[in-house]
Parts: sequence; C-alpha cells; structure tokens
Amino acid sequence: MTKIIQVTLFQLLFSFSGSIFPDDGIEEVVITGSYIGDDGANLTPTEIIQKEDYLNLNITNIAEISKYLSSASGSNFQANTLGGIDQGMSSITLRGLDQASTLLLLNSKRHTFAGTPSNDGEGYIDAHIIPEIAFERIEILKEGATSLYGSDAVAGVVNFITYKKFDGYKLRFGDQTTTNYNQKDQNIGFLIGETLGNWDLVLGANLLNRSPLSAVEIDGIAELAISGLGNTFIVTSADVIEDGLYSGSYEEGQIVPDPNCVENGGILSGFCRFLYGNRFNIVNEEDHSKFYISASNEIHNISLITSNIRVIDNPQSPSYPALPYLSRLIEPGEGSSPFNVPVRWYGRPLGSQYPSPFSPKDISQYHFNYTFFTSVDDYDFELSLTTSEHKNFHNRPDVIDSRFQDAMQGRGGINGNERWNIFEPNLNSESLVNYVRGAEKSEKIGNLTSLDLIGSSQFNSNFSFVFGAQVANEALKISYNDLARTEFDSSGKLLRVADLFFLGGGQNVNADRNKSALFIETKTELQNLVDLQVSGRYENFKNDSSFNPKIALTTLFNDSFIIRLSRGTSFSMPSMAQMFSNEINLGSVRDFDASIFVRQAQIGNPNLQPSTATNQNYGFIWKAENQVLSLDLWNINYKGRIIAESAQAILINDPYGLSITRNELGDLIGVTTTYVNEEVTDVSGFDFLYEKVFQLGNFGQLDFVVKATQISEFLTPSMQEEHNNGKLINRVGRFNFDSNIHSLPKKRINSFLDWEYQEYKFGFIARYIDSYKNNRTIPESALNTGYRSKIDSSLMFDFSIKRSFGNYFENLDLIGSLAFINLLDEKPPLLYDAPDFSFDTRVHDPRGRMINIQFELSSKK
Repeated sequence: MTKIIQVTLFQLLFSFSGSIFPDDGIEEVVITGSYIGDDGANLTPTEIIQKEDYLNLNITNIAEISKYLSSASGSNFQANTLGGIDQGMSSITLRGLDQASTLLLLNSKRHTFAGTPSNDGEGYIDAHIIPEIAFERIEILKEGATSLYGSDAVAGVVNFITYKKFDGYKLRFGDQTTTNYNQKDQNIGFLIGETLGNWDLVLGANLLNRSPLSAVEIDGIAELAISGLGNTFIVTSADVIEDGLYSGSYEEGQIVPDPNCVENGGILSGFCRFLYGNRFNIVNEEDHSKFYISASNEIHNISLITSNIRVIDNPQSPSYPALPYLSRLIEPGEGSSPFNVPVRWYGRPLGSQYPSPFSPKDISQYHFNYTFFTSVDDYDFELSLTTSEHKNFHNRPDVIDSRFQDAMQGRGGINGNERWNIFEPNLNSESLVNYVRGAEKSEKIGNLTSLDLIGSSQFNSNFSFVFGAQVANEALKISYNDLARTEFDSSGKLLRVADLFFLGGGQNVNADRNKSALFIETKTELQNLVDLQVSGRYENFKNDSSFNPKIALTTLFNDSFIIRLSRGTSFSMPSMAQMFSNEINLGSVRDFDASIFVRQAQIGNPNLQPSTATNQNYGFIWKAENQVLSLDLWNINYKGRIIAESAQAILINDPYGLSITRNELGDLIGVTTTYVNEEVTDVSGFDFLYEKVFQLGNFGQLDFVVKATQISEFLTPSMQEEHNNGKLINRVGRFNFDSNIHSLPKKRINSFLDWEYQEYKFGFIARYIDSYKNNRTIPESALNTGYRSKIDSSLMFDFSIKRSFGNYFENLDLIGSLAFINLLDEKPPLLYDAPDFSFDTRVHDPRGRMINIQFELSSKK
C-alpha cells in the first residue's frame, strides 16, 4: 500500500509541468566552462544551484548534495565504516566514473587532491573543504573541461563560488534528528560582510556536530558482517584432555569451538563466530569546523578557507583476526593450550567479550588564493597564486604481532613473565591486554601550489578571446609510525612488514611533481545565429604532455529554441598516491563459499600513463513563457582509465595466483593489487530538465522542476579472464561487486515543487533511484531472510515548510523552517554483500525519516 501511495504522489508531480525565473528576465553570467562567460549557460550543459536552492534541500553538510543531483553517481556522501579508510572525507562524482574524473574547484581555482585515496584506490578532492554558509552558488558543468582547467575534468566540473561581497550579517543554526534512532546533527554558521573604504570584507564560519548512529540500532543492517574467526580450534591429531573447560576426547581434524562462545557474546554455528558489524557505526561522531575570509576590491582578491574534520569515535572490532596464526600451529602449552597435540587457531586475541576501541581521525585542509587584476591597453590580466593542503592523521588500533608472540610463549607483560590465554580469554589480565595493544598511526599530506596568468580582450563586439599560462607543483608526503611502516622492493615485494596483526601499514612517501600549461579560448557570434567557442590547452608534465582542444556551439533557431553541440578531449593524470604510495588495508572479498575481510595490499605504480577521453554533448533548449525544457545526449569515450585492480576479480580469475596469499590449508590471508590503465571505458546517456513557473495570483507562485539522468551504457572490459574475449560489458543496472566500478542504477530522477504564498514557502521533493541487479550468488540461508538478486528501486519524499517572521522586527529578518526528510520513512533496499552492511553505502541512506529544524537571522535588506 505504501508503494502505491508513493508512486501515485510521484505521478502527480509529473502531471504538473525548477528553478524560479527572475522577474526581470536577466540571465546570470555562468563562469564555469568558459573564462569568457556564458549568458544563461546555453553553450554548455551547466546546472546552477543558487544558495536558496541549496537551503531548500535541507541538508546539514555539503557531502549530501549528491543525493539531490541526478547526474551524480558513486559519490562518497557517507562513510562506509566497515571497509573505508577515508571516513570524514567526501566527494562529488559525476557520470558514475571514478572520483578523480570530476574536478572540484573553488572560485574556478584548483584544490589539492587528498593524500588519502579511497578504499578503492581512487584519489579525489575532499569536498569537506567547503563552508556551507560561505558559498553563493554552485555551478556544475556536466561535460569535459580539460581544455580550460587541465587534468581530471573528464566527467565534469563542480565549481563553488563563494561570497566576495556581502552586506550585513547572517546567523543560521538548527539541528536534524532521526525519528527512529538517536542520531542528531547540530549546526551553526555565521556570515558577516562590510565595505571598508574600497575593500569588500567577508568573514564566515560553520560548525557541525554529528552524534553517532551505531549499526546495532538498525535491525538487520549488519547481520551479514559475521566472521568465522571468533575463537575456534582444529585438532591436528587425536587427543584426550582429562579435566578443565576443554576436557574430552578429540579426533584428528575435529573442529573445537570455544565452549563459552555464546556466553562471551559469540555466535555458535560450527565455528565460534564473531558478529563484528554491530560494533561499527553507520554515522560516526564528528566535529566539523570551517572558516572563510575574503578581502577584495577592483585590483586585489584575497581569500582563505580552512576546515577541520575530527572523527571522534569510529569504533572497531576489539581486535582484528589473528591472520599470522592461520599459517602457524599452536603447540602444546603455547597460548595456555590444554591440548597435548598441536592445534590450529581460527580466532582473534580480543573477541566478543571485549569493548570496541576507537579509530579517530583528524583531517585539516586549507585553500589560499591571491589574485591581482590589472589592465594594459585593451587587455585585462589577472595573476593569481593558489596554494592548498589536505592533511589526514589516522589512528587505527591493532595488536602488536611481536609482543603477542612473546605473550603466547609466556614472555609477555612488562616483566616478561605473563602468558596469553587464547582458550579462555577472560583469564588474561588487563595489564597484559594493554601490553599487546598497538596502532597503525599515519599522516598523509597532499599539497598543490599553482601560479596562473590569464589575459583577455576582444577585437570587436563579436570576437572575444582569453589566453593563459599555469605552472604548478604537487606534493605528497606519507608517514607511518615504526610499528606500521613497511618497505617494498621495485617489484612490489615486501621487504619489511608491519609489526601488526592485521592492518599491514604502509610505506613512507615523500614525492612531488611539476607541470606547466598554456591555453587559449575564443568565442564569437556568427550572423547573430551561432555562438562558437573554441578552446585548447597544452599541458606538460614529467615524461609526458597532452594537448586537448574543444569546440562548442549553439544555434538559435528562434527566441524559443536553441541547439547546442560540443566535442572535445580531456585527460586525467594519475594521482600522487596512485603512483607512489604502497599501503595494506582491510577489505572484504568472497572466497569460494566464504565472505571474509583480508589484507589487501595496494601497490603504487609509477609507470601509470595519463588517461584520455573524448567528450561529446548534443542537446537542445526550448523556452516558452515561464517554462524551460532541455535534453542533452552525452558520451565519454575513455581510454587508459586509471583503476585499482579489483581484489575480487583477481581472486575469481586465479584463486591460487601469485597475487594471492594463503596458508598451507588454503585459507585466504591476503590479496595484492596495483593500479593499471584500463583499455577502454565508454559511457553514454542523457540528461533531462523541465522547469515551469505557475503564477497563481492571490495564491502566490508555484515552481516545478524535474531533473533526470539516464546512464544508458557503461562499457568496460571484463575483469575476469575467462570472459575477457575483447567484448565490452555494460555495467549499467548492476551492483558491480566483481569490478572496480561502483553501483550504476540506470535512472535517477529528482523533482522539486515549491509554493510561495505570503510569508510561507512549502517545498516537496521526490527522489527516485532505479533498481539494479546483484550478480553475486546468494546462499539459501540469505534467500530465506528476504535477500534477492534485485536491489529494489527507491522513491523518497521530502516535505518542508518555511516561514518569514521579518514583519515582526524593524531591522531583522527571521526565517524558520521545518523539514521532514524521507517523509514516509522508506528503508534502504536490501543488498546481499556479505561480509559488509546489507545496504549500498554509495547509493542509499539508511537513517530513515529525519526532522530538520533551522533558523536564519539576518540584517534586513
């Protein structure tokens, strides 16, 4: 019944025919995709989100904007705490491509890549640099733009334009609360602006506190996150134990689970298993602090943005599995063994009966820009210096391998005389537990400094041109503590391993690279019918170079109908982390009948080549009184796309290959991957937009918008050798667990309905995500509990009420808003992805219904 109501409401939305059209009909100059400017964004497929539009989404942080962008797919808008190494970071990803293929700009200037790649090995720009209070609008260019901005602008560009001039002050505060759980976001931000002499000064700050949401609060969301490595032993030969907890007779090869498994919080099912998923959060406790300052006039423009994201809790398993002991035997007496014969241990030092340690993170960023403007004769020039940094400190708890081995032999503790007991873990003293505890501590810093010179002029009113040059330096520094530091030889072979049970650490890195570029852009109008834009950029970097041209034109058939066409090339350089960092992370794979977390080594590849792409866009715009309709067909033909090898695909191709580490019994311990250039990726689809404004006379104004994106094809080679016969596989409509690609629902449709009436504004948003298929084999036990190969479509509604109280105050404006996010409390569709969460972290938000209350106090204009 609920589904019928939802579909009916959605169809009602489409029965209307948005953004609000300016009353004066003046179109804003869009700066993204052209240094010359584009009146009305007709030349390029650009989506503009004004500050008011953003506030109507009722979200508390910039990361969640991806849920409202139909063109976004695969964005990191929430943390995957089970497998991620980039908690506290976020990205905006267009067209379903890797995160490095979407370029994020601040006031049209580049920001550094993070020194921390995603768990999939993707380098990206952390969107958490953006202070939500400080940006004036967002411009999203949905096509390649390498010809202007250089590397990485393959899928598109997301450009945040901050306030350079603001008069008065604004204070915004509120909170967002889940109705089913105990998670809350509390935010406060202020913006102050004033003109002093000929300087425009703007100062802003944003603070956000997120309380945690544990997986244990959401029924079933972590039910697949079960490890067979709880506390179990396999006897290597027949044995008899006369007394004690393990007394009895045992046969060779007999499986012996911990007799106190259930009492200690484990799950007894053949082995003594460990439900670790409920230990983790869906939302971590976080503190966000962001600051913005700008000083500008006709000659100078100075701005500084800083952000600090502290991930405070981020609980983990009490300890990770004892992977080193999968290839060692426990001898009699070792680890307090009561057996008289060697046994094999499938467990972990600290299991279900121990509390979860925290894995905190401290992520800081800054972005500084100084721009100088001048004119010489008929030429305008701007010279700018931009420097930015992303620093990520991470503390990941683990057990110290060497100390644990000593404790197993009775040489543990401060005095070197304590013995660890793996058979009755409750007997281990607190001091001995603390003795074996350790951590992987790392600091990863990415830097970018660039110097840009841009000149512009025009020959006459019909021909404008821009030219420019850029030099830039990019640096990466990664440091590990001594426990976690590893060393590799030139072939990727481990020379020095981390003294940790599970995490594996990584290699220290200190590397940088330089690049330089020249570009030109021209724009002309032909016979008052065709606008033509031609641009090109030559970029030179170590051992390689690239030239990327682009042409775009619009044809005006009449005042109502415009056709636009564009074609260009783009490229993406490998990130510093992809080239130089060597890391070992935990990740989930499916090995034969088991789904487990293992060590996954990601080895940097300094021989990576830049990837190249050809972008095409063909579309039209139809405008009539108070309405606009546009359709754009787009295609990206990507060659040499940089991907991290899929550990799952490697395992499927050759379960016993050189990249696979197993013990003598065949138990999987680790998988080694690197980064490669994929042969080809071909992506195509279309974007649809319809906007209409209804003037209702005494009943105000009704604005309606529909934005839809369909990814029709996402063609890549098969990752599995037996299917790799040169034929490309269409990844659309799949979960893509066995490749390096994110889930790709075919359609995303968002519609927005706003009604302004007197002091009130009512908002209604519908968000639709298409169903897609999971090609994993689902066991009978999971089928019996409701899991299916089809991940259901999702349709969510948001409803908001906003009221102005400005008429109650002489010099103040006060606006209050109440919003119900996910009004009908839709649950995320079930996904069988053992041993991970049972929902898709890149697609669906599991928090259910949320209530958002905000107040905004500002000086009256």
